[in-house]
Amino acid sequence: MSRDRTARTRIRQYLATSGPIVDPSGYATSLLKDAVGYTGSAVAFIQLIAAMDRDGEIEREISGKRTYKIEGIGVPVMPSSEAMASTSRTTVITGSGQPTIELDYKLLAQALVAELLSATAEAQREAAPAASTTTDQIAAERDQYARRLEIARNQIAELLSQPLSSAARGDDAVAARSAD
Repeated sequence: MSRDRTARTRIRQYLATSGPIVDPSGYATSLLKDAVGYTGSAVAFIQLIAAMDRDGEIEREISGKRTYKIEGIGVPVMPSSEAMASTSRTTVITGSGQPTIELDYKLLAQALVAELLSATAEAQREAAPAASTTTDQIAAERDQYARRLEIARNQIAELLSQPLSSAARGDDAVAARSAD
């Protein structure tokens, strides 16, 4: 039999859409197994649930060998697939013990895009003067280094154009001065 690799996802999704599984008789694990359509063995499902509990994905209420409640941790109750498939522009999200939220995803998306465009335009306006100032500073430094380089080249050319004998005389003159 092949291994079910989507069981964790299906369990998290089921708990998110339907809320916690509660069974006063202590068979919450069996109810969850049937609800998510797990085809593996009962022992494998129990091991999966125990691993998810250890990993902090779910929380169980256990007494002895009985599981009375299985609940998703940090998983908000999501609307069912029927609610998501509805053609209305607004979606109503309800959860047990939580306030009802009505969302219009089209308006939400438009507001987010408008905010993004506004923030991007403002950042570009602020960056433009700083970029031109930086460009002007770089150009001024480049011109200053070019002038220094030209002066150094002229000095090197002047030294190289002097005959070797005058350079030697300069060394002799320096030696004569130090002897005095």
